[in-house]
Amino acid sequence: MNRRTALVAAGSALPLLGGCLAVGSGDPHGTADRTDGSSVTADRTDGRPTGSGPVRGESPVEVRASVTEDDERVEYVDANESVRYVAAWRHTNQEEVRNGSKPEREPVYEWIPFERRARTECVSAAAAAAADHANEALGTDAVGGGTSSGVGSEDLAAVVSVTTLLDPGGAVLSEPTVGFDDLVASTPATVHATYRIEGRAFDRDVPVYAEHVVLQQQ
Repeated sequence: MNRRTALVAAGSALPLLGGCLAVGSGDPHGTADRTDGSSVTADRTDGRPTGSGPVRGESPVEVRASVTEDDERVEYVDANESVRYVAAWRHTNQEEVRNGSKPEREPVYEWIPFERRARTECVSAAAAAAADHANEALGTDAVGGGTSSGVGSEDLAAVVSVTTLLDPGGAVLSEPTVGFDDLVASTPATVHATYRIEGRAFDRDVPVYAEHVVLQQQ
């Protein structure tokens, strides 16, 4: 993963929990439509909670985020307006390694259109900034930030989330200390994000959504 300097309202990450399954929010019981086309699902009839959202953030606050590439192995290629980056490393002396030599390797480069990379990086930075703003507004550190390609009509959107964790039998192990409606109200509707590399800059207003995720241990 490339290094980069990120200047945002803050940085958070969605928790990674091994051995868990997401409990879907598409349960037919207790679903209410919102004006933006998303839905919020209440508790299931069997008593186990399900997720809510994603719902577009409602806070009108102005939040900005900036991310700047600073890895010498990531560079802008003016000839085809792309970004070259190290996608993998290839060993170059496998025979020698079998005979006890130290392994040597060389980078394998790939290219991605500048605008595509810039949009992706802007969304990631926006998610981190939005999560930090929500945490500060709510007086918690439970809100994480991430990206999703399955939100409404967005090809890629920033998502902030809180998580409920269930044991294998469905009992609640941990749950958010903030309500979902409060999370929605504290989540910026939009974050203005900027991506920079070697003097080039790309700006994007990133829509932000809030979600309550329910994970169940296997």
